[in-house]
Amino acid sequence: MIDIIRSRAEYRIDALSEKPLEPMEYCKRWVDMSPDDRGYRKACIAALAEATGLSPRTIGNWGSNFEKRPNYVAHILRMADKLNQIKKIVLPPDFPQE
Repeated sequence: MIDIIRSRAEYRIDALSEKPLEPMEYCKRWVDMSPDDRGYRKACIAALAEATGLSPRTIGNWGSNFEKRPNYVAHILRMADKLNQIKKIVLPPDFPQE
C-alpha cells in the first residue's frame, strides 16, 4: 500500500523536472554577478557553455536574451540547475572541483 501512495514532495520534484529552465533564469541563479555589471553577459555565456557543453560562440549567437536557443537547451539547463542545487546542499565548500 505504501508503494502506491506518493508523497507530495515527490510530485513537486516530478513536476519541476518537466518544466524547462530558460537561459536567463539559469544565469540569475548561478552567475555571481548583477545583470547590470560589466561582463555579466560574458560570465553568463561561460556558465551556459559549462552547463550545456556547447561552445560560447554558439551560445552568443542565440540573441541578446538567448531567445533563439534550441528547445532542448532549456531541459539541459533544468537538469544542470538540479545538479547545482544538490552540490550546494551536499558537498562541503572545500570539496575539490576536479
